[in-house]
Order: sequence, then structure tokens, then C-alpha cells
Amino acid sequence: MQMCELCGKLTNKLYKVIIEGSEMQVCKECAKFGKSPKTYSRLGKKPTIIGRGTSTNMQTKKPAKRRRDIFDTLPMLREDYGDVIREAREKRGLSIEDLAKKLKMKASTLQKFERYELEPNEREIKILEKELKINLTESAGEESPYYAGGDEEGFTLGDFIKIKK
Repeated sequence: MQMCELCGKLTNKLYKVIIEGSEMQVCKECAKFGKSPKTYSRLGKKPTIIGRGTSTNMQTKKPAKRRRDIFDTLPMLREDYGDVIREAREKRGLSIEDLAKKLKMKASTLQKFERYELEPNEREIKILEKELKINLTESAGEESPYYAGGDEEGFTLGDFIKIKK
């Protein structure tokens, strides 16, 4: 009797498979989670050859175009969202409790947004933006005012470090 390296079950016969790049000795039930070493390749599939045996007709299949990354287009919550919410609420002369009633939210949740203890989800962002007429999102490609990227106005790591002498 031998023990499966994946589930620990004792069995008479073990199968050699590759699971996530590691070769393992597993039972028949666990073998379905891996690939046979004969069919496994770290490099993936070889390009398909199109045409007959002459060198002029030999072509490889064109790789598919790279799709745009979904994170390039998703809006991101602004770094200063808490201040923006608080300033817009105060500009309208509303207390946290009044705004919470209008938005059908808990006042404690709004307080946590303003103190940066909690980030609003997509639905809450839309509700806040509509009611307060503010913008709480920015595109992923936009540059945050906090990270100006090397010019004189932006912060660098050196701005936050105290050097002992």
C-alpha cells in the first residue's frame, strides 16, 4: 500500500501526474487534477504549421491580439474621497445624520467614509456622487495629485524619511 501525495489516501496503485508544475504520485481520484508528464509542457503548445511541406508555404499561426487590460479602464476611488464627501456635505449645510437619512445609509458608515476607515463600494459611490454632485472616481491612467511622478511639486520618499545624524 502506498500513500497519495495529494489527499493522503492509501492505495495499491499510484499515478504520476504534474499538478501546477510539480510532479506528484497520486491516487486515481486525484489524478484528474493533473496532467500526465508525457502531455505536460511548461512552454505551452507549439505553433500550428499551416500549409504543406515546402518552405515557401510554411507559416506559423499569428498570435491573438492582446486584449486591453480591464484595470486600465476601471475607475478608481480618489485618494481624498473622505475630504471630498465631508466638504460637499458641509457646503450643503447637512449633518451626517441628515445626509444618511437622505441616502438611506447608516450615519456611522458615512462617518467612516469621511475618516477614511471604510471605502465606499460602487453602488455607494454612485449614490454619493449623485446626491452631493461630486466626483469620487478617477481613471486608472490619471495621475493622482499626491504622486506627481518626479517633478518639484510631488512627494518623494525623501520627503517622508528622517535621517539620523
